[in-house]
Amino acid sequence: MLEAILEYQKKDGELVKIEKEISESKAKKVVNQMVGIVKDAQQKIVATEKNADQLIKNFEELNKTFAEQQKQAMKFLKLKAENEQDEAILEYEKNIKEITTNLLLMQKNIAKLSKNITDTLKQFEQYKNDVIEAKKKHTQGMNAYNKLIESHAKEVENLKKELTELEKKVDPKLLAKYKKMREDKKFPIFVPLLNSSCGGCSMGLAVSQLNKLDEKGMLECENCHRIIYKK
Repeated sequence: MLEAILEYQKKDGELVKIEKEISESKAKKVVNQMVGIVKDAQQKIVATEKNADQLIKNFEELNKTFAEQQKQAMKFLKLKAENEQDEAILEYEKNIKEITTNLLLMQKNIAKLSKNITDTLKQFEQYKNDVIEAKKKHTQGMNAYNKLIESHAKEVENLKKELTELEKKVDPKLLAKYKKMREDKKFPIFVPLLNSSCGGCSMGLAVSQLNKLDEKGMLECENCHRIIYKK
């Protein structure tokens, strides 16, 4: 029973090695990295579009206010020219001065907003270019990744066939436990006893556990849950 599952694990180990090679390949890393870049850039594009819309709205409102203030200033200038009373002239001058100050401030704000809009649009274009470039590299990475999978396809197919045949020799309960741990990315599942310790996580076994191992031939590690066996 033990020999059968160990033989199965040995053959499965070849499959694990291939899976690891593919999952840790440079092509796979490039694909994952580009997916992250595209996702990040797309979020930035949405935020930038929203910001640009608000900036343009503010810009238009400020320009409208600026035009209204200019119109008001021209009105006071006309009234000043038409009115010869000292008190009225002083009031008009005060109003003109106040409006002129507001106009100068608004001019600065308009210039600042204009620059912000230009910078935001540049950012928007940069993010778009980042997405285009990342998608290009993602395609290249996927092509390389698929080629790597294809290069191992026949070997993987043969290994899976061999494993299917070996399953017939393995105890169903042991096989079910093995596959469950395999899904959890824990490998190897069956490990030897090494110096009274688990061959998987190196945790020392108590005397009672060692006696149980001697009695049953196998024992689940209380720490890593691998199956310990005695060579």
